[in-house]
Amino acid sequence: MHQNPKSQLSMKKMYFFAGCLLATSVWAQTKEHRVVHHRTSEESSHSIQGNSMHHNSSVETVIWSENFSTGIPATWDNSGGTANGVADPDVKWEYRGPSTTPSVTTGSRGGYVGTRGPVQSATAANGFVIFDSDFLDNAGIAGNFGNGIGAAPHLANLTTPSINLTGYTEVDIQFTQYYRRFAGPTGQGVPATYLDFSTNGGTTWPYSVTLNAGIAVNSATPTADVVAVPLPVGVANQSNVKIRFRFEGDYYFWMIDDIQLIETPKHRIEFVALPSGAPKVDIIYGPASGSSKMGHMNLKQVRPITFDANVINTGSDAQTNVKLQMRIYNASNNQLAQTLNSSTTATLAIGDTLDYNALNTYSSAWTPSAEGTYKVVHVVLSDSTSAVFADTGRVVVSSDLLSIDFGRWGNSIGTPNAGYDGSAFASRMDLVDDERLYGVTVGLANLVSASGSTANATFAGGIVELSLFDSSAFDGFTAGFDQNAILAYSQKTISGTDSASGSIYFDLTDPATGFPMLLTGDSYYLVFTMYSNNGVDPIRIKNDATFENASGSALMYLTTVNGTAYNRWYTGYSSSRSFENPWIRASVCPSATAAACMGIGLTEEHLKSITVAPNPASDWIRLNFGSAEGNVEIEFVDGFGRVLLKRDVAVQAGTSVPFPTIGWAPGIYFVRIKGGQACTVLPFIVD
Repeated sequence: MHQNPKSQLSMKKMYFFAGCLLATSVWAQTKEHRVVHHRTSEESSHSIQGNSMHHNSSVETVIWSENFSTGIPATWDNSGGTANGVADPDVKWEYRGPSTTPSVTTGSRGGYVGTRGPVQSATAANGFVIFDSDFLDNAGIAGNFGNGIGAAPHLANLTTPSINLTGYTEVDIQFTQYYRRFAGPTGQGVPATYLDFSTNGGTTWPYSVTLNAGIAVNSATPTADVVAVPLPVGVANQSNVKIRFRFEGDYYFWMIDDIQLIETPKHRIEFVALPSGAPKVDIIYGPASGSSKMGHMNLKQVRPITFDANVINTGSDAQTNVKLQMRIYNASNNQLAQTLNSSTTATLAIGDTLDYNALNTYSSAWTPSAEGTYKVVHVVLSDSTSAVFADTGRVVVSSDLLSIDFGRWGNSIGTPNAGYDGSAFASRMDLVDDERLYGVTVGLANLVSASGSTANATFAGGIVELSLFDSSAFDGFTAGFDQNAILAYSQKTISGTDSASGSIYFDLTDPATGFPMLLTGDSYYLVFTMYSNNGVDPIRIKNDATFENASGSALMYLTTVNGTAYNRWYTGYSSSRSFENPWIRASVCPSATAAACMGIGLTEEHLKSITVAPNPASDWIRLNFGSAEGNVEIEFVDGFGRVLLKRDVAVQAGTSVPFPTIGWAPGIYFVRIKGGQACTVLPFIVD
C-alpha cells in the first residue's frame, strides 16, 4: 500500500515516462466511504460555524433573564443525572465564577480539551455554567474512559424556576453558548444538546427542541455563539413555564450564559443546515459536477464558481421577495468585485425553510479574472430584513498554488487519530489546463491556544513521503493507489526547522535539470504518508473545515486507531469536518509567466515541420522550427537512451536554435521534442 521508509531512504525521486507518451487519465469519482469518528483533542485555530441571525425589529422586550452573576440560583434544579444509565448525583452542571475553583478562566477540564478555554459571553467574567462530560468521564486524562466521576454517556438537566409568560404570545429564548460535539443519545448522528419546555411547572415535558444539529462531530461552535429559539406553539402565553437545558450524550462540553426570554422579532431569517446533510452555505466549482473545490488556484486553472444556501424564517411575520445575494470582495482593498443573485421567492411563511434549490446562483457563475484573495459573503435578503453568514469564505487566486484548502486552518489532523506508521492523506487536483509542477508544500500544524499562542504539534524525526498519482491509479478503498503507476515521489525527515515554520516542502523537479513536471489537464492525487516512529514523533497537518469537500477530492488512510485495525482509505469521518480540506499545496508554473514554461498551441503537425541540420553534425546542430510556435521541451538522447542534454525553449515559427554536440562520440542520436501533448522524435548522426 505504501512505500517502506527504510527501503526508500536513498531514493529521493522517481519518475515514470514512456518515450514521448504523456499519460492521460479518467477522473476517478469516489463513492463516499466514511468511518465513525473517535474522540480526539484536535486543536482549532479558527471558528468555522458562525451565528447568522439578523432582524430589524425595534428594541426587544426582555421578559426574563439570568446571567449567573451569583452562581446557579437556588430556585433552579441541578440535582444530578445519570452516568452510563445509572443515577448519579455528581453528574450535574458546574458553576464557574470569579472566586470559584476552577474560576471563570477555565472551561472544560477534560482529557480532550486541548487548549480550549471558556465561553466568551458578554458577562462571562461574572460567571457561567458548564456541563463537562469530557471531565466527568475521564477525570482529565485522555484515554481514561469511564474512570472519572461518572462514566459517559451522561444525562443532566439544568432547569429554570417557573416563569409567567401570560400576555406574551410570541416569545424566544436567547442565550450564549460554547459547545463541542461528539455523540448524542443515539450516537454520532445527533448532538447532545436539547431544550425542553413544560407548561405545568415541570410535571410533564411535552415540548423539545434539538440544538446544534449543524455542528459536525468533533467540531465546536464559536466561543460566543448566540442562539435564539422561538418557544414551541403552546408554551407562550402560559403562566407556569419551566425550561430545562438537557445534555444527553457522550462528550465533550456545553457552556451557557446570558439567558433571556424576549418577544420574538417580527422579521428574522437564519441560515440553517438541513437534515439531509446540506450545509448552511456552500460553494460549488466547475467545470463539471463533483469537481474539486480549489480554494487556491492560479489564473491558468480558474474555473466557474457558484453558490447556494438554506434559510429558515424564525420571525413572527412572513417574509416577502426572498433571495440569495453573493457579494465577492477583493480582500486587499475591500472593494466589491462581483455580485450574484439567485431567483426571488415571493413568500417565505413563518417557520418555513427555503433551501438550496431556490437559493442558488447556478445560472450565473463567478470566474476570477485576476490574482488576489477574495472574500465570499452569503447574504439572504427580503423586503423586511437580511441575514449575513457571519463566517465568510474566501478564494485565493495566486501565481503559483493549487490546493483544495481555502487558507483557513480549522483543526489539525494526523497521528495518532489517523493511526501511526503508514497513515496517509490524499488531495485531488482537477486541472482545467496543462500545468507544470515544481513541488508540494504540506502545512504542519501547531496547537493554538485561546490566547493565540502556539506550540508544536509536529515533532522532528518523523519520516514523510509525498507521492503523485494520476487519479485513475486509485483502485478503491481497500486496494488504494497502484504503486506501479506512481508519477513522482519524494521522501523527507521532518526537521526542527520544518516543525517551527509550520510547513514542509517536497521538491518534485527533475533532479538532473531542475525542470518542472508537465501535467496534462486531468486529475491527480497528491498523497502524503506519515511514519511517526510508532507515535514517538507525532505528525499533524493543517485541515480547512470551511466547506465540505467535493466527493473524493480528499481521502484518508487509517491504519490502527485506538486498538482497532482499519488499513483502508476513507473519504472522511461520519458527520464531521475534522478531515475535509488538508493543506497539501502544489507549487506550479507562475501564471504571470506561463508562456515561459508551458506548451501552448502545438500540434503533431507543427512538430513535424521541425528539421535538424546539418546532418551529419560535428560540433553543432540546429533545430529549425518551421511552423511550430510556443514552448517545447527538448531532449538529446544517445543510442542507449541516456539523456545528454535537456532544455525548455520558447520558440517562434521560422526560427532556428543551435545546440552543441562538441565531444560527442560518433554515432546515431535522437532529439525528442515535446510540446503540450504533442511529441516528435528526429534521428541524426554525429561524425
